[in-house]
Amino acid sequence: MLQEAPQYPEANFYLGLSYLGLNQFEKAIESFNKELEANPKYRRAHYYTAQAYQSLNRTADAARQYEILLQEDPTDKKVLFQLIRLLKSATVQAIKQLGNLDPDSDFMLVLKAEGYAEDEKYAEAIQKYTELLKKNPNFPGIHFALGGVYYNKLDDVNAEKELRLALSEDPNLPMANYYLADILMRSQKIEQAVPLLQIVVAANPQFMRGYLQLGKCYAAQGKLQDSLKLLLRAAELEPKDKTPHYQLAQLYTRLQQPDEARHHFEIFQQLNAQEREKRNKRSEESRLEKQNEEAGNKPQ
Repeated sequence: MLQEAPQYPEANFYLGLSYLGLNQFEKAIESFNKELEANPKYRRAHYYTAQAYQSLNRTADAARQYEILLQEDPTDKKVLFQLIRLLKSATVQAIKQLGNLDPDSDFMLVLKAEGYAEDEKYAEAIQKYTELLKKNPNFPGIHFALGGVYYNKLDDVNAEKELRLALSEDPNLPMANYYLADILMRSQKIEQAVPLLQIVVAANPQFMRGYLQLGKCYAAQGKLQDSLKLLLRAAELEPKDKTPHYQLAQLYTRLQQPDEARHHFEIFQQLNAQEREKRNKRSEESRLEKQNEEAGNKPQ
């Protein structure tokens, strides 16, 4: 059939699947690519092309196929799952390779510190970052990374110290500005926080919490209309987050607009109830899982 009609719909695709089943990955990719020449939006061809590339350890090519699919449909859970698995596997392999090359390198110290930080083992993360700081005080991003750990640990004194050092190196670093502004707001230093948050929203227009915090600062300064614009933008960016709606309800009350205040407070209550329901559901699932484990461990 392919000799008579080389672009016959799906013929090359199913030939590629046959090659894939026989572990002839190069031939599978060749067939899938021929199918995609005729039908560039054929999702199954992109998906199995990625699978074939994965089998050849061509991670970048596989990732590109998944990214094409996600550009067309960002909600495709199957593709997201495969991309996560691919990148996770590639990351693990790269870490092992780096460890084999130089287990005591600065890069391995950073990776260990980041791993501890992700697991919320802040003392261990701080130890590794401090070790690196002594070894190589000029390592790029070290003060921001250490400041971030202190910030998450709620150690505002040390966090502020490291974040200011990070901003002395790069004054426009968005998250360093955000973390420091948040610390200053907790100390009621609103005037100092405002210019930092202005940098945040300018650098990352999609970061909801930047708008939220700057809106709160303007409200505290009595700049109610400026605050309103920012809080509405925050609610627009993340409509399922209850916090902007609570702040909007408070602000509209100050603006003497009771209908708008009531509207946003009702949204806040609905979202809060949904969160509570999800927490209760997770708690019940955890309880049943633990109950089943205990029952399975009982002697027969």
